[in-house]
Amino acid sequence: MATVLKVDEWKAASDRWFVADVHTWTGWREMAEVFGIDDLDNFINYLQKKYNAEIDGYFKHNDFLMFHWKRDDYKHAHQFKLDVNRIARKKNYLV
Repeated sequence: MATVLKVDEWKAASDRWFVADVHTWTGWREMAEVFGIDDLDNFINYLQKKYNAEIDGYFKHNDFLMFHWKRDDYKHAHQFKLDVNRIARKKNYLV
């Protein structure tokens, strides 16, 4: 059964903040599409410029992206989470 995309935030043992869909385990592409971005490089740039995210690694050949926020940058991680969830609800973005 399809559900509206919802991401959560958590602080890892590494003191880094992460945001991801831990319900249906969609990847970066669904979060990017919520913002109208369809390219990995553009999404990385968007995360870094608008949300001050750190990129841990990305691999274009298997469509993988991992990103985080430093322990003292919760406000950006939280804002990203709020924005994804708000826009997904508004667009009724089903996954």
